[in-house]
Amino acid sequence: MHKSPNDHREYRIVTLPNALKVLLIHDDQAPRSAAALTVNVGHFCDPEDREGLAHFLEHMLFLGTEKYPDVGEFQSFISRHGGSNNAWTGTENTTFFFDIHHSYFDEALDRFGQFFSAPLFNPEAVDKERQAVDSEYRLKIQDDVRRIYQVQKETINPAHPFSKFSVGSIDTLADREGKTVRDELIAFYNTHYSANVMTASIISPLSLDEQEAEAIRCFASIPNHDLAAFHSSEPYVLPEQIGQMVIVEPMKEVRKLTLAFSLPESRYYYRTKPLSYIAHLLGYEGPGSLMSLLKNKGLINTLSAGGGISGSNFREFVISVSLTEAGLNQIDDIVSYTFQMINLIRQKGLSDWRYEEKKAVQEMAFQFQEPSRPMDTVSIS
Repeated sequence: MHKSPNDHREYRIVTLPNALKVLLIHDDQAPRSAAALTVNVGHFCDPEDREGLAHFLEHMLFLGTEKYPDVGEFQSFISRHGGSNNAWTGTENTTFFFDIHHSYFDEALDRFGQFFSAPLFNPEAVDKERQAVDSEYRLKIQDDVRRIYQVQKETINPAHPFSKFSVGSIDTLADREGKTVRDELIAFYNTHYSANVMTASIISPLSLDEQEAEAIRCFASIPNHDLAAFHSSEPYVLPEQIGQMVIVEPMKEVRKLTLAFSLPESRYYYRTKPLSYIAHLLGYEGPGSLMSLLKNKGLINTLSAGGGISGSNFREFVISVSLTEAGLNQIDDIVSYTFQMINLIRQKGLSDWRYEEKKAVQEMAFQFQEPSRPMDTVSIS
């Protein structure tokens, strides 16, 4: 494994008998031990009539297992011993993670592993957690970032799973005649959760051999249903969704222009990183840059390039600028200058020396890599 000279940690990747892959990280300087598990299931997998079910499942897995049946026992154990825990549901993945004092890591990992091998889906916790999901949804209704995100869902191919409502609410998670949400939750879990579409990571001062033994003890009992990884067959956008202009009236005083380009998935280019290179040129802030031009004209305050949502069959590339009051009235000019810069990159920007310069910067960052928090390390690995 090629690692930074500034990285003192040791690594090992193992595949358990149930096909679950685990990244082990030995770090004798870690302030806490941590672990994470990601399953290749997100809100894209929600049934059409049960939007938010994957997110609801994420909540329910914390609330009791066969070995540790008490609701809230895991969170209580973690907090009592100097740790923290969380989870998030994305488009195609759901990630669970925690950290804790080293002395209690083995007990915490045992409790954590039970989420995925013997959850109870406690009936008495269903309504309370459904209310919690609804509160999470309603809390963000007036949030401009969430509102723009929802507009984005309304302006893409309606057959693509990104268009689904992802959070869930009292309405989408309600019990229905002859069909409780708990029954559907269990069916969803049995249909989509499988060891072969899961990956886990552990960081601890324990040796790699000791960590491997812990991983086997806590994760090897997770059932393997030999499922295929999720992949959407629907295009993210159709021809009629390209070239749209959408104006959103914000709740707060925000002046922002976003140009979002829909591209094919780019994960197969991770070694050469073409989008990172293009973002580097578009986001450059020095003399002659797009940002310096627009700023000198008094049209923008900041500019960023790159990022955007992505999935197994699509990738967005986003250019975002915060506008001045003058810029708000000259949107067409800003867009025109931006496309002129893109055309200039197409004509003169694809030079070896530019790529080597960007590569050298990235290499420097790798050589002098700064340590990260254990929980951050495992949750993004």
